[in-house]
Amino acid sequence: MFQSDQFISKEHLQKWSEKLGFEFKTQSAKKGEVFLKHKQRCHYFYYVSKGFIRLYYLDLDGQEMTHWFSAEKMMITSPFSFFKEETNILNFQALEDTELILISKDQLNLLSDQIDQANKAFQSLFVEFAMRLSRRIMSIHTESAEYRYLKLLEEHPLIFQKAKLAHISSYLGITQQSLSRIRKKLVH
Repeated sequence: MFQSDQFISKEHLQKWSEKLGFEFKTQSAKKGEVFLKHKQRCHYFYYVSKGFIRLYYLDLDGQEMTHWFSAEKMMITSPFSFFKEETNILNFQALEDTELILISKDQLNLLSDQIDQANKAFQSLFVEFAMRLSRRIMSIHTESAEYRYLKLLEEHPLIFQKAKLAHISSYLGITQQSLSRIRKKLVH
C-alpha cells in the first residue's frame, strides 16, 4: 500500500482530462460488493476517491488470499488483465462504501502521449508499485511473521481498522490462528 497522490492526485487527473477534453467515468461500490471478479476483464485503472478496497485471489484450495489493500488517494488495477488483456485472477472488494475514478487504457495512453508530466507520473507510480510488491514478496521469505505484523501495524494502521483479521492474516502469508498467537503474545 502507498499513497498514489505523491505522483497522481485527483486534481492532477481533473486538470489533465480538462486539458485533453474528456471526462473520466466514475463508479460506486457498496460495502462488501465485489465490483470486479476473477475472469472478468479489467478495463480500468482505478483511482480511489473514497473508501477502502481489498484485492484477493483464490488459492489452489479455493481459499481467499489477500493480495493488496487500497485506500483513498491510491490507485489499483489488475495488471495482466488491464495491460496485457489476459484473464483476470483478482477480485476487487469494497470493504466500505467506495467511490472510484476509472481510467481506461485509451485514456492512460493519451495522457502518457500528450502530457509529459502525466507520463512521468504514471512511470513513477509503476516503479513505486513494482518496488513495493517486490519488497512484500521478499519479506514473506526473509522476515518473521511477527516482524511483518508489527511492520504492517506501524506503517498501515488503517488496515487494522477496516479489514477483517482473516484478510490481514492472508495478506501477511500466515494463518488466522498464527495471527491470533502473535497478537496474544504481544499483549502480554
